[in-house]
Amino acid sequence: MDGRTRQYLARLGCSTLIAGWIAPGFAATNDGQDLATIRGAIENEVSARLAALNDATIEVSVGAIDPRLSLAPCPNIEVSLPPANAASLTAKVTCDTPHWTIYVPVHVHAWVGAIVAAGNLIPNRPLAARDLTRGRVDLFANTGGVITDMKEVEGKILRAGLAVGTPILQSQLDLPISVHRGQHVVLTAEDSAMEIKTSAVALEDGRVGDNIRVENPDSQKTVSATVTRDGGVEVKF
Repeated sequence: MDGRTRQYLARLGCSTLIAGWIAPGFAATNDGQDLATIRGAIENEVSARLAALNDATIEVSVGAIDPRLSLAPCPNIEVSLPPANAASLTAKVTCDTPHWTIYVPVHVHAWVGAIVAAGNLIPNRPLAARDLTRGRVDLFANTGGVITDMKEVEGKILRAGLAVGTPILQSQLDLPISVHRGQHVVLTAEDSAMEIKTSAVALEDGRVGDNIRVENPDSQKTVSATVTRDGGVEVKF
C-alpha cells in the first residue's frame, strides 16, 4: 500500500468518525414536536378550566397521541376545549406556525366528598341520618346532581333502591307522599281579600307542591288544589 492510499484511508476513517459524532446532533434538530409537551399543555388547560370546582381533586388522563404524526416543533401550542365540562372531552390542539391541528381524547375525574348510601337502601321509605354517610364521589361520573349536605336528603325517599356505597343523587330523590287518595284534608281557598277553609277528599296521591284533584263531599264538586307542607291543600284565586 503506497503512501497516498494510506492518507486517503486515514482521511476516510476520520470523516466516518466525525459523521458518527455529528449525525446524532442533526437528528435532534430534525426531531418532531415533543408529544409530552402537548400532553402537558392539555393537562394544564383542563386543570385551569376546572379550578373553579371548590374542594374537588382533579385527575386528568390524556389519551394516546399517534407518534407517527411527525408534527413539526411548535413554539406556541394552543389548546381549545368544548364549552361544557364532562367526563370525556376532546381537546383541539393547534399550532399557527408551522400550521397543524390534532384532536386528543381526554378523560376527567373530579373527586369530592359527597353523600352515599350507608347500607343497601330500599325505595319509598323516608331516609334518616343512619342511612347516609360520606364517600369519595366523581362529579363527572354522576351527572344526576351530587349532594354534599345530608339535610338535603333526610326525610326524602328514593325512587329506586341503592346498594351500599352508591352516591345519592338529586335525580334519585323525591318527597314522600303527603296526601293519599281518599284522605280527608283541609281545603283552604283564598284571594287577596279573604280566606275560606272547608273539608275535602283527595282524589289522588300528592306530594308537597303537587296539584291534585279534591272533591267537596257535600256538593261533590271537584277542584285542582296544591298540596301544602301541613298536609292540607290550597286554592288561590
